[in-house]
Amino acid sequence: MEDLNQSYFNLPLFWTVTVCGIFGAFIPFVVKMLLQVITRETEMEANLRRQACDLKAELGSISMVDEFAKYAKIKRKVGKVTDELTHQAEMRSSYTLKVRFIATAALYAVMSCTVIFLLWNYRKIPVVVMPEDWLFPLGYFLSYPSGIPGGISLTTWLLISGSVGRTMAWSLNF
Repeated sequence: MEDLNQSYFNLPLFWTVTVCGIFGAFIPFVVKMLLQVITRETEMEANLRRQACDLKAELGSISMVDEFAKYAKIKRKVGKVTDELTHQAEMRSSYTLKVRFIATAALYAVMSCTVIFLLWNYRKIPVVVMPEDWLFPLGYFLSYPSGIPGGISLTTWLLISGSVGRTMAWSLNF
């Protein structure tokens, strides 16, 4: 790195920072996929839903005027099954909200700790060093805080990769 006209590329640092920047934008998508796996409808809820459909079908086949007692009994069963189904759905919704909050917070915490570690230990090391005239008007800003002419600092590359990640996530509607 003594010859400033020579290019230098810190590949491990480049990929680590790029993955961190892009992954940060996709955390909501990762949490959403995790929730789809964890919070599926239980067998009990499926049985209750099937039972409610069967009872409603049976209710539709009975004449309310001719068989009022039987109709009222089935109507009460439908109400009871529907209430239980609503209760189960509310419990699952509450659980999903808690898991979403915890997973999102945990992933952002890991992400933040990784970025802080990288910035603390590698803030003076450029990710890429190119000939100085390639970055002419923006060279100083791109190399801050490393200050190496023609270099793109870790901080700058983290901002660039994070912006690219957010743009990708936005364009994919995540």
